[in-house]
Amino acid sequence: MTDARADLHDPLAALAPPGVQAEAADLARDSFTQAFRHAAAESSSFPLETLHTQCLEWVQSDPDAEARALRMALLLAGLDQWGLAFSQAFGIQAIPPLTTLIGTLRTSLDPEDDARFQRQFDGLDATETAAIDFKILLRRQIHLALWHAMCAGENLEAIEPVIHALGSQLLALDAAMPALGWRLVSDTLAHIQIHLLENSGAVGLAQSSTQCLFASLRQAWPKERHERIMAQAAQAVLAWQQQTRRPRAN
Repeated sequence: MTDARADLHDPLAALAPPGVQAEAADLARDSFTQAFRHAAAESSSFPLETLHTQCLEWVQSDPDAEARALRMALLLAGLDQWGLAFSQAFGIQAIPPLTTLIGTLRTSLDPEDDARFQRQFDGLDATETAAIDFKILLRRQIHLALWHAMCAGENLEAIEPVIHALGSQLLALDAAMPALGWRLVSDTLAHIQIHLLENSGAVGLAQSSTQCLFASLRQAWPKERHERIMAQAAQAVLAWQQQTRRPRAN
């Protein structure tokens, strides 16, 4: 739907094809969601053993040792980024269940596997296109989760820290990935607009908080950068509109 990937060469695709990268992002999201909800409510016991088993089974399902190391690197990178994003947005010092899950996964590695993991983990940041499908989906999921949290708040004043945190994360992503960050940011902004169009009756906080977010980004970016990002997002929204209007073949 969006053009964030645009046929980029991924040096890690042989070890982790796009489908595996998508699984990693989804598993990180689902595991974090359970950890965060438990930390917020503390109404039931945290299913650490079940989550730990699910994660390890997914990692170990590949027969190749380097591929397993990359799977673990993707999963732990995803969990870490979810935790950092939500800690910043909601002023949380720590998310104990998440910390415990990450710790048990990391300590399950023997010295050889740990060395492989560290190489693969470092490789994720060595090249912007490394695991690009994972990076696009992960950041989209995180940013949209924060956007939905914005829309579910009581009023603008109450959700101002979340708006600020989401804006800061988008700006930081653009800065951390000088060549491709703007594409990932435009992908998020396109999906936000698509969500609003899908719920065209949405008024009030969803509209006003989104306007605040977009206005803050417009002020933060140089004009040319802002126009480039918004133009990319607009193209993605247009493509989605054309796709949804296209009649389905019988």
